[in-house]
Amino acid sequence: MVGSKETIMRPLALSDGGSPPSESGADHSGLEPHVMAYLFDEEESEDPPLELDPEAIVDDGDDDFELIDFSSPDDVRASLASKLALLLPTLGRDRRNRVFDLTCVALERLAHDETLVVRVALATAIKDVACAPPSVCWQLAQDVEAVVAEPILKCCANLTDRDLLAFLRNKPPSWALAAIAHRPRVSEPLSSALVDAGDPTVTGILLDNQGAEIPEPALSDIVEQAKRHTEWQGGLVRRPMLPKRLAVRLASFVDQAALEYLRGRKDLDAATAREVVTVARRRIEWLRDTDPNETVERRATRLFRKGGLTESAIEDALSWKQIEFARVALSVRSGIPPLLVDKILQSHSGKAVTALAWRADLTMRTAFLLQKEMSTIPPNQFVYPRDGMNYPLTADEMSWQLEFFGVKPRGD
Repeated sequence: MVGSKETIMRPLALSDGGSPPSESGADHSGLEPHVMAYLFDEEESEDPPLELDPEAIVDDGDDDFELIDFSSPDDVRASLASKLALLLPTLGRDRRNRVFDLTCVALERLAHDETLVVRVALATAIKDVACAPPSVCWQLAQDVEAVVAEPILKCCANLTDRDLLAFLRNKPPSWALAAIAHRPRVSEPLSSALVDAGDPTVTGILLDNQGAEIPEPALSDIVEQAKRHTEWQGGLVRRPMLPKRLAVRLASFVDQAALEYLRGRKDLDAATAREVVTVARRRIEWLRDTDPNETVERRATRLFRKGGLTESAIEDALSWKQIEFARVALSVRSGIPPLLVDKILQSHSGKAVTALAWRADLTMRTAFLLQKEMSTIPPNQFVYPRDGMNYPLTADEMSWQLEFFGVKPRGD
């Protein structure tokens, strides 16, 4: 190790000319020789951190001391930062003792050190220390260097939800969001804030983290986006305590592998399990019934004639991304020519698409699905169901929407 304990450690407050070494052999720093050996031995010890008695560390003859000369070489400061952090659990048994307080002061200085290697050493050592000073942890968590902040954001228990929520309000980079999403426990408010950040990778990490508590509203939003973000589907179907309605919703569109896993879950209640199996079986049968040699127009007409062009058929087609079939099915059911159906779907009008679903004798639930899956409407302009299931527009209003595209009422 570069330097010596005489040049690295110096008194903070000494009487005239300094204090002589104590009779016990303590260094002028006030630390007992065995503590000095632990902190400044050149050989890296593989022994566990030194167990110290705070009352025996400092010679009573010294008024005060400073642990580190901050002009010492970088590698010396880095080594001391790591060792001091590991000593904290022993020193912290009595937070009123002088050594603990001054150690915290030294660590706070090191957390602001200009040299990256020093801050890295401190962050790596202190991330798992339960009695670490909160101010030191907070400073390291806000470090601009990922190699410093990540271990603190990911592991440090001294960062509270309040701290982390305040941190998220400052729009941190993706690597910082990901570190928080990896924490052993992520509370509901914190999970919601991470989902609201809108980073797909971070949401995926959160879903795979079994220690993350995701509230149902946030989980519902994730499910609705999972059709587009297929990488989330595995994490969703494996979520513990998956709400019934979301399990059934997932069964309507997840890929084959996720669907099979969902069907095999043992923690779903009997009614939910039956509904999931029913939806899964219907989707699989729909796919098996797809003949690559049969045009979508012919298939839609065939199903319509035998009463099989149902709302479920359209939803199943959309779940397998058979958009062209769904477009033709809307035309057949509504009696509106395919080109005009396209014009309505591409109109950027949630009311027009809702009216199209109404004309095809579909429920408002499917009308909402069409807005999300087949239109170019931005989410903030969707027309939502009234009372969760009813059309929010009157029949006259929807007829007028269709007339705008030249669609006459039935019977005219």
